Amino acid sequence: MLYRKYLKMHIKSSFEYRLNTLFIAFSQTLITIGELLVVYLMFQRFDSVGNWGFYEALLMFGIVMTAFPIVECFFRGYDEFASLVKSGEVDRFLVRPVSIHYQILGSKIELSKIGRILVGIISSVIAIANLHISWSISKVIVLIASYICGICFVLGVFVIGAGISIYTIENLEFVNIFTYGSKQLANYPINIYNKWLTRLFTFVLPVACFNYLPLSYIMEIGSMPSWLYAISPLLGMLFVIPCFLFFNLSLKKYQSTGT
Repeated sequence: MLYRKYLKMHIKSSFEYRLNTLFIAFSQTLITIGELLVVYLMFQRFDSVGNWGFYEALLMFGIVMTAFPIVECFFRGYDEFASLVKSGEVDRFLVRPVSIHYQILGSKIELSKIGRILVGIISSVIAIANLHISWSISKVIVLIASYICGICFVLGVFVIGAGISIYTIENLEFVNIFTYGSKQLANYPINIYNKWLTRLFTFVLPVACFNYLPLSYIMEIGSMPSWLYAISPLLGMLFVIPCFLFFNLSLKKYQSTGT
């Protein structure tokens, strides 16, 4: 598999500068722990947020801090696509007899994000161990789907940003509002925000589909039918389809650098 070869190449290049890679990974892990500490200190001040306790929020944090770093680690090429457009590297991608998506995926892999992924997984395990949930097969499937939905969401936003950069050349900062801004928003129950913001991040950008809605099903809370909560991650995964369609349509408008 071509992507496996790209991955091996990036692993080898990372180990050329082992200390640098380790220090970056360590600093990234500390930043994530710092974000977790903010959530912890807030719940030390308030017993609950929107009727959600600390461990419920910790599970949300675990999903977010697992999904986001996975995309940043293995799908970073889409986030850095603007630099490929500026350098003219996209011209090379288009003339090669390989799908451009394989080449974008292989263009940037940040293994330094592994530490952040581990923090997210550990946070999830601690939260699940302290929550009194009556587990069933359907709840396990919904929980796994929540992580996959989170990955699809972040990837979709990165792909939209890549498509926009074909027209603008530069990587627009407002795209970060929807990626890293939504990451901060997703750390807490979405029902604590204003209605317009809740609707935006449910029906337009499906953040609620990988944290609030599926966890409402798992913990058996909420006023909507349980089956609607259960299928919310599957509906959220569909978000990535129009994102790739937009990118492919934008690619047809790409103008070569001519160099």
